[in-house]
Amino acid sequence: MATTEQKTPPVALAALRRPRLHLVYSGEQVIAPPQVFGPLRGATPIGREVERGLRLTDDRKASRHHATVHASPTGALRLVDEGSRNGTLVNGVRVTEQVLRDGDVIAIGDSFLIVREQVDEVADAAIPELIGHGPALRGLRATIARLAPTSTTVLVEAETGCGKELVARALHALGRPGGPFVAVNCAAIPESLAESQLFGQLAGTFTGGVARPGWFRAADGGTLFLDELGDLPPAIQPKLLRAVQDRAVVPVGATAPVPCDVRIVAATNHDLRAAIDAGRFRADLYARLAEYPLTIPPVRERREDLLALFAAALGEARRLTPALVDALLAHRFPFNVREVHTLAAQLRLRTAPGAVLDLAAIAELLPAPTASEPHLAAAPAAAATEPVDDRPPPSRAELDALMRAHRGVVADVARAMARSRKQVYRWLEHHGLDAARYR
Repeated sequence: MATTEQKTPPVALAALRRPRLHLVYSGEQVIAPPQVFGPLRGATPIGREVERGLRLTDDRKASRHHATVHASPTGALRLVDEGSRNGTLVNGVRVTEQVLRDGDVIAIGDSFLIVREQVDEVADAAIPELIGHGPALRGLRATIARLAPTSTTVLVEAETGCGKELVARALHALGRPGGPFVAVNCAAIPESLAESQLFGQLAGTFTGGVARPGWFRAADGGTLFLDELGDLPPAIQPKLLRAVQDRAVVPVGATAPVPCDVRIVAATNHDLRAAIDAGRFRADLYARLAEYPLTIPPVRERREDLLALFAAALGEARRLTPALVDALLAHRFPFNVREVHTLAAQLRLRTAPGAVLDLAAIAELLPAPTASEPHLAAAPAAAATEPVDDRPPPSRAELDALMRAHRGVVADVARAMARSRKQVYRWLEHHGLDAARYR
């Protein structure tokens, strides 16, 4: 297949779909990196003693031929339970037959698999601090490695706790390792001191005033990381724009600009485009800082990485019960990687050294998902007679590729997918993508 497959532009969604199954837990063991099966074609039997397909040898609760995943020619997936002893669950609900979606969690016996749909094989780079083996993290690491040697200004957009500073430090380590890394929390800058803290000041500027280099000059030859950019005081935004544009600053009390050789990485957990529309953030500053916008996906969108993140946060080899794994995979993780570390720390404190880690120790910290949480609560089971939708919803990566190919014109994307514009807008909202950023 690999020798005859043609390179297809990202306009025919079905032609790009490459569904895979990531086995993340089986036989009472976390599997990190996950064992990846696919791209799936035709019928893939799953069970303890299947001859061809996905064999769960160490799972005593899995039936010999437990279930089968059927892949259509377009990549749509349908899961069928084969009369198993303990049942097959998708997102916590027992099913006999179910159309699968990207990100679905399949429980077979005491084994857990994640459905992943991706455009094709994703490049990777060695950045061990960014833990994850799925397509989203592989692509992120590869992009960081590609950007690091350049002087491109990068805007890292992510929810709270996703690791924005880790990305900034990786860009620095691969691009300017010999220079300083200066991290600035824009939300903590007092407006009255913002100019002197960013750009420096001359001695004697005011009574008792001493000379200060400022963060820009402190980062000369290295990287300046502007975190919490969305909270930057409005009064300082035009001056920051000038400094970013000219790579030079005018210290308080000076009249001549001082050149600064800095790589600028900014980060925010705010929707800056909405802030621009509301008049809280300058559009020209956004354009300068977002030469290359980089998005870190939240934990809930990369569940194939969750158990590896959790194991790394534990800092020691510990066994997890299936009940704990089930609860972790169902949890929304609103605080992302930071919350993963918090839960791991709580488990260490609440259990004896070397003991098997069970849900009972932190049950109150992992509430069950509700029906109001789309795609995180259990998906409704499909009736056995329900026809398979050969065009399942696009994954985030696929929708991103289509939006880039059509320069953000939603009508063109809708035509390419043979779907309505309203449906495309719903998918964009679900994946947290903004059509305007592609134009």
